[in-house]
Amino acid sequence: MPRYQSQAQRTDLPIALPQVVGLVVVLASLHLIARNDFLLFHTLVEMLRIVVLAGLFALAWHTRHWATNSFLGVIGTAAIFIASLELLHTISYKGIGIFPEHDGNLPTQLWIAFRYLEAVAFLIGVMAVRWRISLMLPFAVFGSATVILGLAVFSGLFPDSYLKDTGLTPFKITSEYIIAGIFAITMAWLYRQRRRFATPVFYLIQTSLVFNILATLTLTRYVSVYGFANELGHYLLLVSAYLIYRGVLVTGLIRPYQFLFRDLKRHEEHLSELVAERTAQLARSESLTRTFIEHSPALIYLMDAEGRVTLTNPAFRKLLGLEGQHILGKSIFDVFPPAAAASISRQDQRAREQARPITVTDIVNFENEPRMFEAVHFPILDENGQLCGSGAIATDVTDHRRTQANYELMVQAAMDGLLVMDYEANFIQVNRATEEITGYSQIELLEMNIRDLEVDLDAAAIERSLDEVMVEGSGRLESRWRHKDGSIRDVEISAHVFDGTFTSGFFSFVRDITKRKSNLARIEFLAHYDPLTRLPNRARFEELVNDRLAQARTGHSRYALVYLDLDNFKDINDSLGHTVGDNLLKEVARRLGTLPPETHVIARASGDEFMVLAKLGPEEKACVHEMERLHQLFANSFAVEGHHLATSVSMGVALFPDDGDDFTTLSRNADTAMYAAKMEGRNTFRRFDTTMQEKAFERQNLLAKLRGALERKEMEVYYQPQMDLATRKITGAEAILRWNNPELQWVSPSRFIPIAEESGLIVEIGEWVLREACRQGKAWMDQGMPPITVAVNLSAIQFQRGDLCDKVGGILDETDFEGRYLELELTESVLIGDHKRVVNTIQGLKQRDIHLAIDDFGTGYSSLAYLNRFAVDKLKIDRSFIHDMGSDPNNSSVVLAIIRMAHSLGLKVIAEGVENAAQLEQLDRLACDEVQGYHLGKPMPAAAFQRLLTNGVMTLPD
Repeated sequence: MPRYQSQAQRTDLPIALPQVVGLVVVLASLHLIARNDFLLFHTLVEMLRIVVLAGLFALAWHTRHWATNSFLGVIGTAAIFIASLELLHTISYKGIGIFPEHDGNLPTQLWIAFRYLEAVAFLIGVMAVRWRISLMLPFAVFGSATVILGLAVFSGLFPDSYLKDTGLTPFKITSEYIIAGIFAITMAWLYRQRRRFATPVFYLIQTSLVFNILATLTLTRYVSVYGFANELGHYLLLVSAYLIYRGVLVTGLIRPYQFLFRDLKRHEEHLSELVAERTAQLARSESLTRTFIEHSPALIYLMDAEGRVTLTNPAFRKLLGLEGQHILGKSIFDVFPPAAAASISRQDQRAREQARPITVTDIVNFENEPRMFEAVHFPILDENGQLCGSGAIATDVTDHRRTQANYELMVQAAMDGLLVMDYEANFIQVNRATEEITGYSQIELLEMNIRDLEVDLDAAAIERSLDEVMVEGSGRLESRWRHKDGSIRDVEISAHVFDGTFTSGFFSFVRDITKRKSNLARIEFLAHYDPLTRLPNRARFEELVNDRLAQARTGHSRYALVYLDLDNFKDINDSLGHTVGDNLLKEVARRLGTLPPETHVIARASGDEFMVLAKLGPEEKACVHEMERLHQLFANSFAVEGHHLATSVSMGVALFPDDGDDFTTLSRNADTAMYAAKMEGRNTFRRFDTTMQEKAFERQNLLAKLRGALERKEMEVYYQPQMDLATRKITGAEAILRWNNPELQWVSPSRFIPIAEESGLIVEIGEWVLREACRQGKAWMDQGMPPITVAVNLSAIQFQRGDLCDKVGGILDETDFEGRYLELELTESVLIGDHKRVVNTIQGLKQRDIHLAIDDFGTGYSSLAYLNRFAVDKLKIDRSFIHDMGSDPNNSSVVLAIIRMAHSLGLKVIAEGVENAAQLEQLDRLACDEVQGYHLGKPMPAAAFQRLLTNGVMTLPD
């Protein structure tokens, strides 16, 4: 029976009203008989069933050689044995007289025997519907079962089923329920196989099984074999048999033959009409043939035995561009180009020699354009079978082949996989993209099923998906296929049902979305996690913290939110490179990851900052212990790419619920506390208190006022003189920034410079200071003042910008100030880090003759290496050495060592922070070149410094 039925088949009614009425009449008649003679009623019902069973066997046996559905074979073979036991059951009834010594137990035992056999036969038949089985196998199985059951019944081994005094035995009742259960299982299995049955047959068999179950359940209720429950059960059983009769014999067999005989009768009635019509057709055949030839788009020609053209059609003449009189009687060589004529003549000769039609594909050039023809060359025989000529019918397939080639090219060149599957999901056609997606060749794929590639879906799930596509006409799903190399590929499948001329099934587009899904997963990861450390980022950390805090509110737990910042990480990053810095951050994350996850949540906030949420115990010092625990994680150095890096950490902590009830408040307060730890010397921790908030507010207020200070003209450049110790002349001036805010008055540089550096405002401010210093230096020279060097401090942030040389050069050009009078003071840390970048920047500055000085020398990474490597002109000894030089011999020795080292390298030395004559004299004895400090003069406005320049020589106090 076909798997997929037409719409017409699906809408046929399995049983019509007349059959229902007839069945009701039969049942009513049987009821009247049962009222008068129950034995006759029972015998009639059973015999009707036996006749149906015998018919099933006959049908199964005589169709065994061509039937493809094993259901009929199994049921039909079992039917003859069921009928045998049922016949014994019928004639064993008390009153028949064949078994007079037996009571109601024997027929009841035989009843149970054939009912078991019937139930099992239906179940096996439905289960075996997919396979083709030889009838000898079920014949042997059911035959053996019948013999065994019969022997068991008549030998007394079969359990009692009916007792005269008590009625039905527990065995009989239990058996009926088991039989009903088997029928129910059969119904479920039949529903799964429904597509293998014609729709009317499926419904009739299912309904028959329902009545079988009802009959079985009814026959568990009677006490007397002549009772109404027994009678009702037989009615239901008879209806079940009738439905099987309708489903298999009538719907499956008789109705097709009725249609056949009806059609034969119609054919007979119209036979004379057909004969008359055929006669008329023969009369018109010559006209029809000529019409076909004249109107056929194919090229048609006939030739006689000598190869002369005897007939052509308009399509042939149109191709050659000749009229009929110029073609008839001519040979092929007279009308076709030589190459084409030779090919046509050769094919005609083959057809004549082989005395049969031959099919060839010819390519003929007409007007320098190749045209492809599919041609049939055939011999022409006379009435005696002798060759009298030949002919050909040729179809121009150039455009069709070109379209076909283009289609094949598009299919094979498509970036998406294109595959055609039959209804069983076997591959019929694939393109190259499908080969790339799966790793299998086309030959391998055409031997495969989609189940061979599928990873997630089992066979049942695949079948359900295909059924859904069948119902909807199309479908789209995502799945995973296993590549030939074993890897898993994510694919998106768009399947469409098609009903082609030669095949039907599913036409599917397959797209490899492995990379897309990987990218989506990557995006999802990056949205919630830090890609370097793989820790939660701030956004994800906030979600996790809020979850913990929500639980804490109900459980009254205490938490500490800790903000950690690595001390001096920038120095490590600059000196050893970003790769080492990144790996250090990974190591920090790894150590933090050793904290118990059930009590800690860890995240990377940004840069070198991390955040930790720690659950605290009930003890009073739980917070202190937790901070010490975190601090201990940084006690040992980090081994990174051969370096042993020691880094400390500054931490700020805010407690829940004491310092905040939500993430925003806690994180802000912890950040404030961390900043306080930084300000108080680093490598420590501070818990948030309100005074920190006040300081943070003050800092924010200062930053707010600092923004726009240049536009408001609150900034002013002061100048502090630098003196040559040998000549006592002013040789330079250091430009020092002063900020006079109307509200805050004079603000110390130590307060606002760090804020400017942190906020990035230092770049704008630094450029302004440099421009003002160059402008002022040029103004002094224009007024006839002796030329001096103007020293300007350059922040690390300014130096690291790639446009520093362009900015400085632009300012020199703008102010017309010569670079040889400009000195840029750099901190030592600026020169540590990206060697190539530092060299390029210094070379760019040196091209403008700018002098370079190392500020605060001796306090940082003082090294001869970079002094030799970079073109530095001057060292500026830090004021801390100068201040204690008189009281601490070590400082005096350090100053002397610096001076001698600098002179040995050809560098000048200037000492800052000179505050008294003793320091000045001592520096003079140590051969220091230049000095600067309050002893010479405090930073002063440009006008005051100009008056100082007028004197030229410094007059120093005693």
